[in-house]
Amino acid sequence: MSLDEIATGQKAQILSMKGLPRAMRKKLMSLGILPNTTLTIVRRAPLGDPIQVSAPGINLALSNGQAKAIEVDSL
Repeated sequence: MSLDEIATGQKAQILSMKGLPRAMRKKLMSLGILPNTTLTIVRRAPLGDPIQVSAPGINLALSNGQAKAIEVDSL
């Protein structure tokens, strides 16, 4: 399942980010967003894009396209 399929308020564990371009993967990894990291969907913009997610020590916004490229397991 991809990150964009997770409901607001739910948690998910990252399995893979291979669908993202290399530069974007490196950027997220430098922020601490790595495989096995647990993310929480904080909220979605009124039209559904972007999505605000939180991880330990960080809050960030991801576009739906980026979220679709991140494979997760719902917790």
